[in-house]
Order: sequence, then C-alpha cells, then structure tokens
Amino acid sequence: MTLRQITLLFASLFAASIAFAANPQKPAVSDIAAGLLSIKIDGMQDLPISGLKMVKSGEQTVFISSNGRFAFYGGKLMDIWTQQEIKALADIDNIANRIDLSRMKLKADDLGAVTVGHGKGQVLVFIDPRCPYCGKVMKDLQALKDQYTFKLVMIPILGPESQNLVVQLACQLGATDTKTKDAVRDRLLKQDYAGLPTEPPTQCNKEPLQKAVVTAKLFDLKGVPFLIAPDGRTHSGAPEVLADWLADKPKPSPSLATTPDTQNPNASEKKP
Repeated sequence: MTLRQITLLFASLFAASIAFAANPQKPAVSDIAAGLLSIKIDGMQDLPISGLKMVKSGEQTVFISSNGRFAFYGGKLMDIWTQQEIKALADIDNIANRIDLSRMKLKADDLGAVTVGHGKGQVLVFIDPRCPYCGKVMKDLQALKDQYTFKLVMIPILGPESQNLVVQLACQLGATDTKTKDAVRDRLLKQDYAGLPTEPPTQCNKEPLQKAVVTAKLFDLKGVPFLIAPDGRTHSGAPEVLADWLADKPKPSPSLATTPDTQNPNASEKKP
C-alpha cells in the first residue's frame, strides 16, 4: 500500500460514510438537557479517540476522529478501519481497543519491518532504536521466538540522533543480501550502533520508512514501544511480562496475605 493509497483509502471510506449517513430529526435543546438529567448510566468505557472533528456536507453532519478511524453519523458509531458498527460497551474492547491488521490489509513488511522469530502468531512492535523500554521488549521477545514472529518497525521519535539511526538502518534493510539484513537485526536487538555513518546515504529507498511513519500517525502513537498482539490487542509501553501479555493472562490481584498484619498470625496489635 502506497502513501497515496492510504490517503485515498481513508478519503473513500469517509466519503462513503457521508453518502450513506442518515439524517435524523434534531430534538430541541431543552429535550436533550432533560434527557441527560434523567439518564440512568449502566456502564461507561473510554474510546481511543484523541480528537474529534465535525464535518458538514450539505445537510449531513458527520463527527470523525482525527486519525480517521471512528465516525459518528445517523445515530451510529462506526469503526471505519474495520467497517464494523460499535453498538455495546463490549464492542469497545473487542473492536475499538484493538487493531485488526488483516481487515486493514496492512502488511508489516511494507513498513520495513525487521523479523525476529518464526512462530505462528505475528506481533507488530513499533520501536525507536534508542528507546530503553524498547530494549527491554527486544530482550524479552528473544525467549519467545518459537511461539511468535515479531515484526519490529522503526520510527524516529526521540530526536535527531534517532532519526539518523533509523534512516541508516532502514537504508541497509533495503539491501538484497541476507547478511546485511541480519546485521541490522543484531544491531537492533543489542542496541549497538557503533560505526554507523552520521551522514545520510546518497541512495536509499525510504518508502517503507515513510509508510511506517504515516502508519504510526494513523495509530495515534504517543510513544514507543507500541505492540499489537496477534488478536489485535494493543499495548503502549513495555509489558511487565511480555509472555503473559501476549497470552492475555490476567494480572494477579494483590493478596491480603502479604500485608504485615497477616504474615504472622501471632502478631500482636501495636499499642500507641
């Protein structure tokens, strides 16, 4: 998918949203206020929306998120990326809080991904070469190479030094020989960039890197590492235990047995 195709994709989906939007009657403001005061709230979920734009097209009004993913029109909330309607609170976790790469027809290799592992499940990991938390993830994933295939996508978010590193490594990934690509992977996993040139290469195919940056913006990445599990779950930051997060294991609840008063059944109550 080229940058132009990405732009046209969201433009066409947005145009389709407007074309099929219903035009419900608008209730009076007083009716809306009265309705809000009488609402009984049964549940609430945050939507992963960083901004909302109101778009007017003739008589149609559409509210769309700044990254082009969510659109509200005709009384419906749609996930434009997957063409699914969000109807219930459970849909927030099952649809809105996940990124389905297959439905988006997004291939990690088109983003200049570095492959680590050969397992069945694919894990997409956005990283900055200089990010220490990314280093933790890259260290942890090496023990899971038989279970998952990790696709490391570089984006420069930590300043000019990171930008130079990403460009240098991305250009080397464009080489045809396996030895050079393996060397890039080893540098990333060890975060060892000694000896890399400081001047940008004269010849380099930067299209995969450009696609990676555009995709990161679409996903509204606030930082790295950013992970997408095989089932579409996302995680910003380094998981405490990578294997547990990938397996979707619930975090253990704090036990009262670890409190000082319950560790020793014979402990006497302290007197003031």
